Amino acid sequence: MKALVINQYGGPEQLRMQEIAIPDRGKGELLVRIHAAGVNPVDFKIRNGSMKFITGSRFPRILGGDIAGVVEQADPRSSYRPGDKVFGMLSLKGGGYAEFVIMKESQVCLIPEGLGMTDAASIPLAALTALQALRKGGNIKPGDRVLVNGASGGVGIFAVQIAKAEGAYVTAICSARNTEFVRSLGADQVIDYNAEDFTKVRSRYMKVFDAVAKSSFYKCSKILEKGGRYITTVPNKGLFFFQSLNFTRSKKAGFIMAKPSGSDLGFIADLIDQGLLRTHVQKVFPLENGSGAHELIETERVRGKLVLSVI
Repeated sequence: MKALVINQYGGPEQLRMQEIAIPDRGKGELLVRIHAAGVNPVDFKIRNGSMKFITGSRFPRILGGDIAGVVEQADPRSSYRPGDKVFGMLSLKGGGYAEFVIMKESQVCLIPEGLGMTDAASIPLAALTALQALRKGGNIKPGDRVLVNGASGGVGIFAVQIAKAEGAYVTAICSARNTEFVRSLGADQVIDYNAEDFTKVRSRYMKVFDAVAKSSFYKCSKILEKGGRYITTVPNKGLFFFQSLNFTRSKKAGFIMAKPSGSDLGFIADLIDQGLLRTHVQKVFPLENGSGAHELIETERVRGKLVLSVI
């Protein structure tokens, strides 16, 4: 099969097409033919080596944590059958930038009717990150005030919509050029981070989700309600310190590392079916031009998601 791999850490030019063997399926696993793969910021962080303390230095490595495709092989008693259209999230081991991948049944979900492969591939990792972050420390209740920093990005667009679907009042932080886009997702209030420091507003929030890890618990604690929680996508030493004090404080700190979950994806699929959640793909690249996708996502100016077309 064709796969886009890296053989060492470095820049986007390290992504190269190679011919490798189709992986063997084990018991309880699915062989999925990939039609499209999502591109996420974590991909370039793995590629450039900034996460090698977690991922190690084994090569060749296939990146990619989001896929949408068709089941090719499954166990006779599996809940899935060859021909089923599925989408899912892979672990940090990756594997999405290829023609085939092995996945556990617990990692996937049937693609909602009417959702194309490109859109489906853009959803799993980012939507699961948003959902699991907003549920961390307890589910959102109707009427809760939620703030999302980085609301126009891959994770942020889903956080805004999921929070709204749960009945929250959502304040979204983004640049002025994305204001109307974020409002179209359902945000009740939008703050341009270039015009106003959101950590100094008078409002108080039950959850502050820093989807782009550009602020800090220290700054955001001032706008948290008692019992509120700050959640970020990238931990640091300061966050670990404040998190260690959670049991003594009414305002909590934490970070999210999304986990593959077919059941959580099922919840997301239901929101899609109800018209409460949609994705936004800014650009689609052919698999062989994965380096171009990485160059764009590293600008941190992507609206929504980028996707690689495999078929």
